[in-house]
Parts: sequence; C-alpha cells; structure tokens
Amino acid sequence: MHLLDNYSQTFLTTNQERNDKQRENFKIATFSLVSSKLNMGIQNTGDIPINITRLWVQNTTASGDWFRTYTVNTVVSPGATASNIGQSLPLYIDSAKSYNITLVTERGNSQQFALNSAGSAPLNIQLLALPAATPSGLTAELVMIVTNNGSSTLTNISPEQPFNPPPTGSALCTYGTAKPPKYDVLPPGGTATFTWDVVVSGQPNDSCTFTANIKNGYPGNTATAKFTVTTLKVTSTDWATNTGIMTIQYTSFQWSQGNNQWNKSWQLSKSNPTVFSLNVTNNNATSGSNFYMSSKTSLVFHQIGNSGDLQFFVVNGVDITGSTPTINTPYTCTGPPTDDFCVNIPPKGWKIVYFGAKTSSGTTVGSFPSTGQDLAYLAVFGKYASSQSASGNEYAQNLPYIALNIP
Repeated sequence: MHLLDNYSQTFLTTNQERNDKQRENFKIATFSLVSSKLNMGIQNTGDIPINITRLWVQNTTASGDWFRTYTVNTVVSPGATASNIGQSLPLYIDSAKSYNITLVTERGNSQQFALNSAGSAPLNIQLLALPAATPSGLTAELVMIVTNNGSSTLTNISPEQPFNPPPTGSALCTYGTAKPPKYDVLPPGGTATFTWDVVVSGQPNDSCTFTANIKNGYPGNTATAKFTVTTLKVTSTDWATNTGIMTIQYTSFQWSQGNNQWNKSWQLSKSNPTVFSLNVTNNNATSGSNFYMSSKTSLVFHQIGNSGDLQFFVVNGVDITGSTPTINTPYTCTGPPTDDFCVNIPPKGWKIVYFGAKTSSGTTVGSFPSTGQDLAYLAVFGKYASSQSASGNEYAQNLPYIALNIP
C-alpha cells in the first residue's frame, strides 16, 4: 500500500511539474546595451511565477567553442517585468562580434536570440535627398533609413562619417553631423533613421551625389542620393526678387503627441492625437506684399498602398503640455473675411506655422488611424495683399515635404 501511495504521489508531482512547465511563458520585452553590458527586461506573460536561473552565451565569431554560463536567479511574477537583467553579470559584449544568447528558467523553458554585428549580412539601406531639387544656398536634408531585415538583433549601428567616398559632382554640398550619431541596438524588423543638414550651392542643374554606408558594415552595402540645384519656377516664368514664392525649412519639421515634447524623428504612433510645426518663408521682396494664409491650408498625408488622404489643417496655436496635445487657438479671426487669412507672413520674412485640426478652423486634433508609410506635402493656399480684407492676388502651392513611418 505504501509503495502504491508513493507511486501515486510521485505521479501527481511529476504531472503537476509538467503542467506548470506548459503554463510558463515569458518574453524579452526590452533590450539594450549599457556600457557594453546586456540590459534586458523580461516579462512574465504566463499565469504562474517564473525563476530565470541561467544565462547561456555563445560567441559565434570566436574560433573554437566559446561558451559561458552565468547565474541569474531572478523571480518574475505573472504580468510583471524584471528589468536590468545582465547589468550585474561579468559579461561584456563586443559590438564587432556575434553571439547566441539563451535565458533558461528553473523549469527548463528557454528563450533564445542572436546578437550580430552590422557587418554580418547586408541590410536594407535607403538614402533620400529632401528635397532632391534645391535652390542654391538653402538647407536641405539627407535622410538615411536602415532596416534590420534579418532575424538577429544588431548592435552599434552608425553611419560612416565623414562620407567615404565624399560627395561627388559639380555642386558644392556641405553637411553637418548625423542625428542621432548611432543606435546601440536594432531588433529584427526595426528601423534606424539618421539625418544630416545639407547646404547645396552651385549653378542651375549642378548636382552632388552622396554615397552612404554603415560603419563596419557589410562590404558593398551602400545607398546613394543626389541633390540638384534648381531655379524656382512657376509655369514658364522664373521668379525674380520682386515676385512671391513660398518655401519651407525642411529641417524645422516637428511633431508632438503631448507630454511637453517636440520631436524631429520620422516615426510616430498611430491613434494618438498629433500636431505639427514648421517654418514657412515668404520670399516675396515687394514691400507691402504680405502673404495671408487661408484656412484651407493643410499638411496632407498619403499612405502608400491605401486610397484617400489625411489632412491636418492650419491652426493659430497648440498646447502640448498635457498627455495629449490640444488646439488652444483655432484658426479663427475677425473679418472681413471672418476666420480666414488670419496669419500673414511679411515679405522676406518667415513664421512658425502649426497644423493639427481635423477640419478647417476646427478644434479637434487629428490622428493617424492605421500603420504604414505616409508621404506628406504642404498644400498652401492664400493671397498676396496689403491687408486681410484686400482682394490681392490669390496664390496656391503644393510643397513636397517629407515622409513618416507609422508603426
């Protein structure tokens, strides 16, 4: 009878352990390198506590068998996330080498991922000149988009600086430093975006070509972009110094989803109310020819692969101090005409212009309803006139602007 009881107890215990192991689930929620050491956040996605007991590391770049094992012993409750895993371990990651890393629980479950250098395989690299046709002496922007199209997390992603080879062509292109200078880690499917301010100088049709690559990247894994000097034209007539033309400073583009923060990156979250700001310049040198902006002016976003466009209309002011931005001053004013041509930009002057309303002169902030890549441009409407009420000369322009990624 005792033998039968012992067998039953052993069977029940083993069965319980098997069930607990099947119920155990966890994932690597966050990952970064801090001072060349692993810094992981481990989330318990199951319904029972887990104990991360060991960390196995294999240096796949080293010759021979290079394995290390480290004791972790971190308990994570259901739904909780344990942070800073790896910071206390005597393990230092060489970003020029590749590793296989495995986390093991007390019940024997594991999560494994690879950590590679940028030179281990080609990456998807795009280089964009914004705008590609640029008047001489104006500041444009060079944008480098690097996508990790592999299955491993990459470390220490930074562009080769200065550019090698340097910009080539008949135009003179001077550039600043990359912003940001590097990404410590880039997970599978992740995107790193680097930007440079570029001043293009030369005669019409002069050009310069940039060739960019990742520092210590895969040989031959490059991308190119070309800036061409252009003369501003409307129909068949060149604009002289006494003729009006509107331009925007591409590097002034900013967006905010609240929390008292303006951002210059190209990636923002969907469904969150979003406002924008940018600098608009009136290049008309004629005295008294102010540009009065119409309430119909908007930033227009077209999502690649989808029909229809999304508009964010001009507003007089926004408030980004809260958790979500609001329109504290809609595009309204006394007339005539009422609620139109409210903002004016003097000749050879510029002004910060805000966008965010879902409708013309509206008070509700718009948002992006779906993920994807969006092409954007400024549809500016207005008139050159001596006053808000004067008839003046109506003017409209489509300014190709920028692209956004909505993950």
